[in-house]
Amino acid sequence: MINKVLSSIYSWVIIVVIVIGVITANSFYVVSTLNELSALEARLFTTNRVINAVNRLHAAVLRVESGQRGYMLTGNTAYLVDYEETLGNLNELIDEVEVSSYSSDIDKQSQRIADLLSLTKLKINEMIKAVELTKADNQADGIELVKSDKGLALYKRFEGLFKEIDESERDIQGTHLANLMELRRDSVNTLLISSATTLFLVIAIFLLLKMNSREHEKYQSDLEKINEDLESRIAERTQELSVYSDELARSNRELEDFAFVASHDLQEPLRKIRAFGNRLESGYADVIDERGQDFLARMLNAAERMSMLISDLLAFSRVSTRGKAFSDVDLNTAISSVLSDLEIAIEERSATINVSNMPTIRGDKSQLEQVFLNLISNALKFQAADVEPLVDIQCSEPGQDELKDIPQVEDYTWSKITIKDNGIGFEQSFAEKIFAPFQRLHGRSEYKGTGIGLAVVRRIIERHNGNISAQSSQGNGATFTILIPNDSEPFGTNNDGEKQYDA
Repeated sequence: MINKVLSSIYSWVIIVVIVIGVITANSFYVVSTLNELSALEARLFTTNRVINAVNRLHAAVLRVESGQRGYMLTGNTAYLVDYEETLGNLNELIDEVEVSSYSSDIDKQSQRIADLLSLTKLKINEMIKAVELTKADNQADGIELVKSDKGLALYKRFEGLFKEIDESERDIQGTHLANLMELRRDSVNTLLISSATTLFLVIAIFLLLKMNSREHEKYQSDLEKINEDLESRIAERTQELSVYSDELARSNRELEDFAFVASHDLQEPLRKIRAFGNRLESGYADVIDERGQDFLARMLNAAERMSMLISDLLAFSRVSTRGKAFSDVDLNTAISSVLSDLEIAIEERSATINVSNMPTIRGDKSQLEQVFLNLISNALKFQAADVEPLVDIQCSEPGQDELKDIPQVEDYTWSKITIKDNGIGFEQSFAEKIFAPFQRLHGRSEYKGTGIGLAVVRRIIERHNGNISAQSSQGNGATFTILIPNDSEPFGTNNDGEKQYDA
């Protein structure tokens, strides 16, 4: 069960998500705790600030009152030193108390402090008035002011409000301290739990990775065993294929020898039939009636077709088996040689042959000449009687989309050769049929031939690792497109009958 879980990518995703979730939750909890600690410390600081400020203000009022009473009772100006110094700092203390009140956590504390500051100012003004009366040699009035209940009442109200503010701030300070200590204890526990869970996750992940590593090693070992078994089977199969290849090569040689012997033995009686037929036609024409002469003509025609069929079949079988080694072939020269051979036919049909500049490629010169001979001959032959043949032979660089279905396209540089004519054409549905041996789209009485010429062309192009296709429509001529490598090696069998393969 564990192995199945570990082998699933979804299981690993879930494990990683859980780990990240736990670590993230711990992190957020720690951060939240730290924020609460910071907030409590800030509240403690605020409370301490209020307590300290109020106590300093209370002490300042007491010092001012002490200096006032000492000076008025003794008349010694030394008591006024601390009195005046405290009065000089009093405004700063009042401001500090007022500012600290804004950040107090206690409801209505700001109002209490405002009332305290008002009482402070009244009490201070009362004491300053008494001192000033004494300084103005009106000591009696000053003492009278001190003895009055006004100053005592102000101080009692000040003292009561001070104690209320101080006690309330100290109470909230105690609460904050208790919360702080509790939060610190919780923080320690949280840290321990977080560390424990993180450590557990780390150990769990380590164990899972260790188990996964062992499974991987097991799978690797099984894979190596499978590979060894496959290599053994491939070696056995390769040996079997090698035996089959040798047997096929031997069989091809035997078939070639048989084709040669059969064609030779078949041609011999055909030559005798044609020879004796010609003698009958020339020497006994006057003693043979019209019907006999028709039979004789049919016999001679059939013998001629049979001879042509045997010759074409032999040529078809020898494309791969009797082909020559490849060499550099200038296609301009090859086409010129073909046109020279077809010179009489071209003149008889008043044909026009346009040839663009052709490349030099590696190939079998005689076979390439045969390709152009067959294609140009067909262009001249398959024409309407009243149309002068026009043949355009062009060369260009093929596009990638044209080469996409050709094997080993990356191994060579390529040329695209098109042979376009204005002949009778054919239906596009027959574009593949015309390259099959003995396939004819027209009757023998209309156009002579055995129907094997285009099959020979395709086989030669395939031996050159190329491809040939045809596009046409009835009555609109035909275009044959040849895609051929510029630098290929022969595909098929060499003259010794040994199989050749491209690397």
